[in-house]
Amino acid sequence: MKMIKTSNIWRFRYLLLLLVWRDVKSRYKQAFFGFAWAMLTPTFQALVFWLVFGILFKIPTGKVPYLPLVFSGFIFWNFFSQSVSSATLSITGNSNLVTKIAFPKEILIFSSILGRIPDLITSLAVLIAILAFYHISLSVHILWVIPILIIEMIMALAIGMFLAAINVYFRDITAVVPILLMAWLFLTPVIYPLESIPTQYQLYAKLNPMTGILEGLRSAVITGTPPERISMLFSISITLIFVIFSYLLFKKLEKGFSDVI
Repeated sequence: MKMIKTSNIWRFRYLLLLLVWRDVKSRYKQAFFGFAWAMLTPTFQALVFWLVFGILFKIPTGKVPYLPLVFSGFIFWNFFSQSVSSATLSITGNSNLVTKIAFPKEILIFSSILGRIPDLITSLAVLIAILAFYHISLSVHILWVIPILIIEMIMALAIGMFLAAINVYFRDITAVVPILLMAWLFLTPVIYPLESIPTQYQLYAKLNPMTGILEGLRSAVITGTPPERISMLFSISITLIFVIFSYLLFKKLEKGFSDVI
């Protein structure tokens, strides 16, 4: 069974860094607010849902105020969904590179995901300010953010490879992905805590691998506790299975990219 060859990625590391820089620079080129959009987008989203669900409908969130809960949900979810969206278009959007240069095409998927990290770091700075406003202090469990984010990136990589490969042959995928991501958002505890779901349905919610990832990130950042073990193990298992499946499919379909694209 083929696995992702890190040696190939390392050989083309300079190309990877160049692609990441190109993606980041092009995204904010001639944008008046520049990197501020990385803060403004999740902030606006969080404020809208805070007014609707936190103020009007008063969704119970336990001891955690609704604003930091929903803001943290959006920044981590946006990182995932935007990575998947960018990765989906990474092969068809770089047709010149795909057809003219010999290199591991999965590098395009990697660059799409790594290019979203600056946005995430910028948004995390706003989250820390919100936590300070609510007198929520960070604990040593904040260190859990690093391994859980790596798991989230691998999940985005797996889905991105799968969709990018299929998108070369069926361009309808481009239109379908935003719809699927929107549905997935509402099926994941992004704008509500897992505890707000009726107990008899929480098990089904945990079958969603993004549930364990987002809840683990929130636990590390907001409540200062380690992630829930069973949910996290399930998310890791699903992520590893899917990344292997997606990579094998990607490498199989990669042979025809130049002919079809």
